[in-house]
Amino acid sequence: MAANKKKKQTTPDSRERILQSAVRLFAGHGYGNTGLRELAAAADVNLAMINYFFGSKKALLKEILDVFFSGYLDVARKEMAGRDAVSVKLDRFIHSAVNYFAANREYLLVTIAELPHDDPEITEHKAEWGRQMVETVGKQLRAESNDTGSQNIPSVIFCSMLTSMMASKFLFMPVMEQVQPEQLEEISMEEYAGIVSRIFLQGVGDIICDKG
Repeated sequence: MAANKKKKQTTPDSRERILQSAVRLFAGHGYGNTGLRELAAAADVNLAMINYFFGSKKALLKEILDVFFSGYLDVARKEMAGRDAVSVKLDRFIHSAVNYFAANREYLLVTIAELPHDDPEITEHKAEWGRQMVETVGKQLRAESNDTGSQNIPSVIFCSMLTSMMASKFLFMPVMEQVQPEQLEEISMEEYAGIVSRIFLQGVGDIICDKG
C-alpha cells in the first residue's frame, strides 16, 4: 500500500498540484510566509515530492515566474508584430495583456507583488525576462521615434509603467471592491483595457472622472 501511495504521488499530476498550490498560497499568503509543509499539505503530497520535482522553494518560485513571463512575452511578440502603427499595436497589446492578466491573476500577483529584492538570484531571474520584454516593445518605440523625430522615452520606463497600469486593477482589487464595488462590477475587462489604452496613448486631458 505504501508503494502504491508513493507511486501515485510521483505522477506528473502531483507536480501540477504542487505548482498550482504554490501559486495560490504565494499569491494569498506571500512567498516568505508560505512554508513547505503547508504547501505539501495543500498539494496532498509528501514533503519530499517538492524537492523531487522542483529542488527547492526558490526553484518553484522561478518556475511560476517563467510560466507567467513566457505567456506575457508571447502576447507582446504577437500583438507588437506587423506593419500597423505603433499606437495600433499598443492598443492591441493592452487589450490582450489585460485579458491575459485576468486569466492568470494569481500568477500576476506572485510575479508583480512578490519582489524579494534582497535575493539577487530572483531579481536577476526577473530581470532576464524584463530585458526580453523591453527589447520586444522597445524596438517598436525606437522605430516610431526614428520615423517621427519624437522624443525617445527609455523603453525600460515605458514598459514598467504600462505593465503597472494594466496590472493595477488586479493588484488593488480587494481594496477597490470595498471602495466602490458597484463601479467595478459595471466595468468589463474589455472596457477596462479600453480605459488603460486611452489614458496611456492619449493622456488624461480629455478624461473626466465622475463625481462618485
